[in-house]
Amino acid sequence: MSRARLPRRIAIFAALAGLAVSGAALSGQAWGQTSSGRERAVGARTTIGVPAANACSQYVAEANSSDEALAACNRALSTERLNRQLLIATHINRGALHLRRREGEAALADFDAVLAFDRRHAEAHLNRGAALVMLNRAGEAVTAITEALGLGVREPHKAYLNRGAAREQLGDVRGAYEDYNTSLEIQPDWGPANAELARFARARRERLAEVLGEETGN
Repeated sequence: MSRARLPRRIAIFAALAGLAVSGAALSGQAWGQTSSGRERAVGARTTIGVPAANACSQYVAEANSSDEALAACNRALSTERLNRQLLIATHINRGALHLRRREGEAALADFDAVLAFDRRHAEAHLNRGAALVMLNRAGEAVTAITEALGLGVREPHKAYLNRGAAREQLGDVRGAYEDYNTSLEIQPDWGPANAELARFARARRERLAEVLGEETGN
């Protein structure tokens, strides 16, 4: 099955950091779909004295990637006195907004900023990989996402799906299939991984039909 027979696609997932008092990270899709009710509930927690950072977190939890949402994140980072934990969380949240807006370079800058504070921040490595896939820098994306997995990223099924996308960009169809399959093994019945495996199966059937047609002269 050749890479050329697989439809071009990108279904990127990112770990979104919310401003919960505990510093717990939210996890959600990088763009295009709303977060779950649980994610909204965690994101709704606030930290006193940083209203723009709280607003930025809430927008991310609601999958709102509007100019207003981005302005809140910008305002938090430029005008509010954030401690290290909140600074990291807000950079991740703003990076997630940039991903949803398909602004890969800006997203990458935010995740690099997080890694300047903490080189072992697993979610930042995962999100950085998502931005690199978006920028068609697949080799670097594989490295970043593999690093995230090694550091114990909170939702490894999303990391495997992202790495599968990067490997597919590189033409490594077997590696991509294995990563999509691993994603589904970790999170059974997860829709995005199911869709990728179904796409592979469909491409295989279509190729087989073409080969049989050539052999029979149809």
